[in-house]
Amino acid sequence: MKRLTFILLILAAALQTVPAQDDVRRLVERYDYKAAVKVIDSLMTCESPDSISLAIEKARCLRKMYRAEDAVQTLAEVLHLDQFNVELLAEMAESQTQAGNTEEAVTWYSLLSQLQPDNMYFKLCKARIMYREKQYQESIMSFKEIVATDTIPEILSMIGDGYRNLGQNDSALVYYDRVLAARPGHVPAISRKANILLAAKQYDPVVEMTEKYLKEDPDNMTVLPIYGLALHLKEMYPQSIQVFEHQRDLGDDSYSVHYYIGLNHYMMNKWTKAAPELTKAYQKDSSDVRLVYQLAHARSHIHVNNELPAESERLYAKAIEMLQPDPSLMHNIYGSMAITRHRLEQFRDAIKYYELSYRYNKKNISALSAIAHCYERLKEYEKSLEYYEAYLKLAKPGSSGYNFAKESIDYIKQEKFMMEK
Repeated sequence: MKRLTFILLILAAALQTVPAQDDVRRLVERYDYKAAVKVIDSLMTCESPDSISLAIEKARCLRKMYRAEDAVQTLAEVLHLDQFNVELLAEMAESQTQAGNTEEAVTWYSLLSQLQPDNMYFKLCKARIMYREKQYQESIMSFKEIVATDTIPEILSMIGDGYRNLGQNDSALVYYDRVLAARPGHVPAISRKANILLAAKQYDPVVEMTEKYLKEDPDNMTVLPIYGLALHLKEMYPQSIQVFEHQRDLGDDSYSVHYYIGLNHYMMNKWTKAAPELTKAYQKDSSDVRLVYQLAHARSHIHVNNELPAESERLYAKAIEMLQPDPSLMHNIYGSMAITRHRLEQFRDAIKYYELSYRYNKKNISALSAIAHCYERLKEYEKSLEYYEAYLKLAKPGSSGYNFAKESIDYIKQEKFMMEK
């Protein structure tokens, strides 16, 4: 009788669970994840044969609310029930990823790949995490496993990006070419391949590649500026102007459009056409000293009654000011470099950097004493005395620095006397 009662209770609980699970499904369909979690918690209060499936559903709801750490904890509580449940492990990996626990996520995806060696998704997730963590070499190896059996342009592109980030541009170009062979209109691959080639001053392949693409999509706002830049670098200035003017006509009012239209005219000495476009670029961003100089130079050719325009003079002065380093920063940099060399007893280098530091801050007279000490250690006593005496003229009498310099002078004079005997 007791056994029958126990069985009936279990059946009753199971029957009650079905409508409750329907409630969970309806709440999830309405994106009411908070309420769904409450219902799931009520179902998990006792030992249930559905504990794993409920925990997985709860974890998914928690992830939707960006409570990934809670999702991890929920899954960990039922993991002992079935350590090889793929759905459970996959949700754990997803939750660890969202929680930012990348090492743990990679571990779970590695386990999943062992359980299902042919599952591309788990391999891809693992590789993407490693890529985001800048583990480029490891991610490349994982991506290559995938493309060995399935040519996927986006993955080929990521392999290329990985090699580019490692500075292995030749290998990157191989994979960008594979992307373009599979999908000729892959704009990111065109852009990244172009960047590598332009940096290597290989302009012709970029012109050929972008021209070919623009025949199919003449208004593409990513490829157009690459084409225009390549023409500019090939010194094909009129053609480059046409490209950037077309981009401008399409509504692109950006700094780079105006700058390159102006710069192309500038390179052809067409000052009256260069100045207005360079001015528009300057109004958008005046932080580039090259632009400031080019605008000043262009305007200097547009003068009346043989007088240099005041605006050109102002821009020249600004360019000079921009090129001058911040004295306080330079003083600190050279001072730090000098102290390091001094500490390492590299006295010649220390002297050089103390002198540069002092040049940027004449108030820092301790640099003179430090230089004197370096010469003293080098046994170049005449130079040492020269700098100690220069220091004494500026130092406050009675200060520790002043007293040190006087004592050092007395010591050097005694050393010189002994050497002359």
